[in-house]
Formats: sequence, C-alpha cells, structure tokens
Amino acid sequence: MPSEIVFDPYKDLYSKSVGLIRSSEIRDLMSVAGRSDVISLAGGLPDVTGVPTSELSSLMTRIIEDGFAEALQYGDTEGFYNLKTQLVSLMSEENIKAEEEHVLITTGSQQALDLLARIFIDPNDIIVVEGPTYVGALTAFRPAGPRFLTVPLDDEGIRTEILEEELRSLTGARPKFIYVVPNFHNPAGVTMSEERRKHLVDIATRFEVLIIEDNPYGLLRFEGDSVEPIVNRIPERVVYVGTLSKVIFPGIRVGWVLAPLPIHEKLVKIKQSADLCSSNLNQMFACAFLESGLWKKNLDELKKRYKARKDSMIEALGQYFPEGSSWTNPSGGLFIWATLEEYLDTAKMLPLAIEQKVAYVPGSAFYPDYSGKNRMRLNFSYPTVEQIQEGVKRLGKVIRREMDLYRSLGIGKK
Repeated sequence: MPSEIVFDPYKDLYSKSVGLIRSSEIRDLMSVAGRSDVISLAGGLPDVTGVPTSELSSLMTRIIEDGFAEALQYGDTEGFYNLKTQLVSLMSEENIKAEEEHVLITTGSQQALDLLARIFIDPNDIIVVEGPTYVGALTAFRPAGPRFLTVPLDDEGIRTEILEEELRSLTGARPKFIYVVPNFHNPAGVTMSEERRKHLVDIATRFEVLIIEDNPYGLLRFEGDSVEPIVNRIPERVVYVGTLSKVIFPGIRVGWVLAPLPIHEKLVKIKQSADLCSSNLNQMFACAFLESGLWKKNLDELKKRYKARKDSMIEALGQYFPEGSSWTNPSGGLFIWATLEEYLDTAKMLPLAIEQKVAYVPGSAFYPDYSGKNRMRLNFSYPTVEQIQEGVKRLGKVIRREMDLYRSLGIGKK
C-alpha cells in the first residue's frame, strides 16, 4: 500500500478539487494482489495470453516498416482515422449505428470519463449514478465536486422507477447526466433489461437529461441474448463510451467516445488541453489488429475461458460461502457481486483475507458515500479455475471466522 504522507509543506497550494480525490482501493490493492503468493480475485484484469506473440510481433513489425514516421509522430487530436473506421465496424457488432465524425479516440475509456467530467460538471451539479457504480467513474467525477444522486440497481439494472421518483422530487435543478454501465455491470455483473432501457430512455426524454452509456464489456457475452444498446434508441441524448481494454488488450490504452457533434467538438477541444493526442503507435497497432481479424478469434476464446471461470466461481461460492450470502450470476463480463450478512464489513475484513493470501475489492469502493460495506466484487477473468476454487475456499474461511467473532459478541445468528 502507498505510504502515508505525514507532513506536506505544499498543502496550501493545492486546488480544492485535489482534496476531493480519493485513491482507488483497486489501484492500492494491486501492489499486494500482484504478489505471486496471493490469489487475486480483485482487479478487473482481462486474460491477455490468447494471441500468439509471433502474430503480434508481425503486426508491430509491419507498422514500423511501413509507417515508421507516422507511428512515432504526433497525431490528430480526434484520433487515427483508419482506427475510427475500424471502431465503427466494431460497434456494428453490437448493432450500434455510428459515423467516424462522431468518434473521438481517447487514452483508454478512463480519459473519456475524465473529459466528460470536465465539460459537464460544475461544483454542486447533480449527476446520477447507479448504486453500486464503476469506481473509475467516481474517481473521474469527484474532482469536479458534483452532488451524487445514487439510484440502486437490482438484477435488471438501475431501478428506473426510483430514478423517476427522485427526478420528480428535485426542485429548481436537473441532473447533468445519468451514468450507467448497462452490460455486465462493473461491479455488479448484471445487465439492464429491455423494459428498464425503455423506461430510462423515456425518463431521459421527458426530463431532458443526458445519458452516459459506458460499455466496456458488451462484446464479452458468453450466454443469453443481447439487448439493444441505449445509444441506438436515443442518439441525441446519449454519449457512448467504449474501450479495447477488455476485448483486446488494456496495455494499448485505446478508448473512444461516440457523441452528438456539439458534444464531440467540446471533447476534442478539451482533449487538446489534456494530452494533444493519443499515441499514434498504439492506435496504428490497434487498427492493424482489428483489420487482421485476430480480435474475433481471440474474443471467441476469451468468452469460452471466462464462462468456464465464471461457472467455477459460482460453484465455489455455493460450496464455500456461508449461509446468508448471495451473489449475482452474470451472462458475460468479468465480475460477480457478492453480498454478505449486513453486520459484516468487507473493508475491515480485507487485511484478514490478505493474510490468507486471497484478495478482493470491498463493496464500499463502488458507492459515492462508501456504503455497501457488506459487499465485495470478485473477478473471474484473470485467475485460473484452480486459483478460483482455492481463492473462494480461503475467502469462505475468512468470512466464517469473522461471523464467528460477531456471534461471540451477540451479533448475528447463532
């Protein structure tokens, strides 16, 4: 874990927004969870071992040989045009209708969220997020100083009936946007139902609110039928965020935003101030990988592996987690969301889990108010089936010991 700063002589110089930044518990965990003796069910790491290195090497060699000067030069702020064409094609795999002029390449989807925060949020503006929500979005939005309106979700996604009630109760203000992760939610693993999507679109129209649709995992469906993207239903009110991190490789740091042209123009201007442009070399490699068709073969293999690992985790949870626990059963993506007895605190329990050489992410990291203390996010994409079985077994023992301690204090069921 990062060492605590005891004395900071520069504290009077920092902006107020810096004081709103909270270190991501997921990132803080990486130094521990990355140890070889710890089974990590924590970080959302995809499996990047499926593509032969010889094929990747050939692609990179061709880029350097054929486009050396362009690959190592500054690029267009909006992004490498051929890559934008490939991303439009990629989005069409989910029936998303897009045009290149509406696409901005970003340095991962995290930059996209940061840019959106900078163009939309002023201090005390209301923004709507799901409860729980993606911790990276909270990290991007918090420095702007918004007021979070957190709407709970269930197995069908965001509770739109509660969202509508909350919006009706607001007086003199409306949210700047509603942020959702509709497919294989991070951290909850659930997918927003057709009925909820229709209701969300209706709400956005009637209340004149923008929707940010964050879809890193949509192509990672390994069972069940897909649901039409929100952006197709109401493109004038949706900003769509995508990334290649989960379906190709996170190391190339390629994300994108699909937005209405007025918003697109603002995003381009603010990206110029952020980093001028994303890496040409990375973009050209991503473009070549998509053009080669290797991504489809790799994606098919990923889905097979992830389904096997998810099934293994579901089996292990049923075998090793104590009575009173529950968990989601996703049909794609990377995560399972587990709920324990209400009196348990997964953040306080984490050091005990680390002692037993297993890691997870506490539920409180995924709520603006740090609630959700009895919940945890478990990742099944990175560990092997054997590691999943052993990791859940170790974690089950930790939970039972913690429950026994509380029971000895007269808390919980005997």
